[in-house]
Amino acid sequence: MGGAGIPGIVVGAVLTAVAGWPAGLVAFGLVTVLGALLVWYRSTAISLRVLGAVPCRPDDQPRLFNVTEGLCATFGLRVPELWIVDDPVPNACTLGRSAHEAVLVVTAGLLEQLDLIGLEGLIAHELAHVKRHETVLAGVGVVVLWPYARLTGRDELLRAIVGPGREYRADQLAVATVRYPPGLRDALAAVAGGPAPLAGSVFAVPRLARTRWIWVDPDPVRRAEHEGTIEALSVRIAALAEW
Repeated sequence: MGGAGIPGIVVGAVLTAVAGWPAGLVAFGLVTVLGALLVWYRSTAISLRVLGAVPCRPDDQPRLFNVTEGLCATFGLRVPELWIVDDPVPNACTLGRSAHEAVLVVTAGLLEQLDLIGLEGLIAHELAHVKRHETVLAGVGVVVLWPYARLTGRDELLRAIVGPGREYRADQLAVATVRYPPGLRDALAAVAGGPAPLAGSVFAVPRLARTRWIWVDPDPVRRAEHEGTIEALSVRIAALAEW
């Protein structure tokens, strides 16, 4: 049910007390359905607001647009909207209800730290999520679980929604697509060596819990917790050494 069902419970309880259980049950159903539709149609916009992202224009980042357009031709995808989070931590994610409505989000730190080859590998990783139709789970998961993550600071439910090994699989598809496969490995190494999040950053604990498992690097703060697992950057970088 998630966050979409909470207003239905409240309205249903009030009407049950006032007009009896039939009216309360109908109100619960209607409000829950309307809430679910709102989550579905507004999930990307709400997620972008949670991330603090702003639209990016071609004149602002011509290198990013050129790399993305070229890779979309290779993947057979429509060019996504490009948004930027003003944060020095290098990271990226993708959102969207379908491949035709995808949104690619990168941080200012990512654009500053990656060279052209590394950027190509990293953007290919994010487009792999679009190609695999994984963006909808990311966006809807962030919106539905946002109240829970904000109150508790926990992120295991979002991880369960997007699925374990999600980033590893995107790595493998990306390096099989780009012209220079070692570029993604070098990009992930640069991400792993990025600065620690500052206070107020979207990647700072506990705020990170709201979106952690949709990023190419889910562990900018707590990497040691997942060291040795398929989620760890070190494991993914080692796997890419084979390319």
